[in-house]
Amino acid sequence: MKKGFTLAEVLITLGIIGVVASLTLPAIINSSKSIVLQSQLKSAYKIILDAFTKMTIDLGEIQTFGGQNDFYPIYKTYFNKIIDCGYSNPDENLCMSRANSHGGNSNSHNDLVYKTFNGNQIDTDNFDDGQFVLSNGMLVMLQSHGTTFISVDINGKPKGPNRLGQDVFTFQVMSTGKLMPMGATGTIYYTTNDTFCSKDSTSSLNGIACTYKALNEKDFFKNLPK
Repeated sequence: MKKGFTLAEVLITLGIIGVVASLTLPAIINSSKSIVLQSQLKSAYKIILDAFTKMTIDLGEIQTFGGQNDFYPIYKTYFNKIIDCGYSNPDENLCMSRANSHGGNSNSHNDLVYKTFNGNQIDTDNFDDGQFVLSNGMLVMLQSHGTTFISVDINGKPKGPNRLGQDVFTFQVMSTGKLMPMGATGTIYYTTNDTFCSKDSTSSLNGIACTYKALNEKDFFKNLPK
């Protein structure tokens, strides 16, 4: 006579499987998200660097673009099929708002959707000298006042989490003409005490210097603050 499993044995086995799944599934999901974010960041870096390199070659000289609003009109022409957000009053569904009207707040340097690395209110003053959305959904935000920054929301505003150092990363045009990830030695927000890439910092630009770490530290995306 064939002997099978009893109902109790089946239920116990299913219970064990459920417990194991509940313990391992979050780690698997987190690992998957980390891989996606890392891949998107590397892709974004290549895209903005290729365009910057072509522009520099075409102009025939090192370009640091210190004047306000003189980088954006040229740089955006090196991308195909963009949604141009302009300088002011952009589509807030796709672009970082420059003039914030939420809740009667008249602070022109805030977009309440965007946050710092650890979830505090961001100061968006370093991202408002022209923006555009690429065909893959990435949002490119520029700052060109004294020093030029190129920032990228690697998965676009609608998808979130819209945090510096998590899905928003900044690069700096150096005086040598090179495009460097913010946080690298020599960039403006390079710091040895992690003021600008810390789980504990209260700076309104906390996360802006995480770009270098995100590109170079293997487990960076696995340890993001909640």
